[in-house]
Amino acid sequence: MKTDFVLPVDSPAESAVFYMAMFGALPLELSPTYAVVLMNDALKLGLAKRKRLPAAVNNDAELPIFVAGREGVDALHDEWRRKGVTIVQEPTSSASDYTFTCTDPDGHRLRVFTPQAA
Repeated sequence: MKTDFVLPVDSPAESAVFYMAMFGALPLELSPTYAVVLMNDALKLGLAKRKRLPAAVNNDAELPIFVAGREGVDALHDEWRRKGVTIVQEPTSSASDYTFTCTDPDGHRLRVFTPQAA
């Protein structure tokens, strides 16, 4: 099954549960070594058991997640904090966006953002 993005994970099933709970993603494929979840109409996320990927693959990937408006960023931050997601950067403004960063159970960064008004 074609995926748009693949993350190396310790447990594809546990990671699939995380993404389904956080994003309402739908499971398309679940096995002990690989899972695919439909994040939205435009993104299929693959979750591959770490030993299946080349050694050069690491956790330096960041999954950007666009949210409409500062209120949307703050609401998602508050919801995920309540759910126990690890927040590594609290909501903050820069010249280009308003953002916060968290991690999934395998340490991959998820950066939630909305562009700043020009």
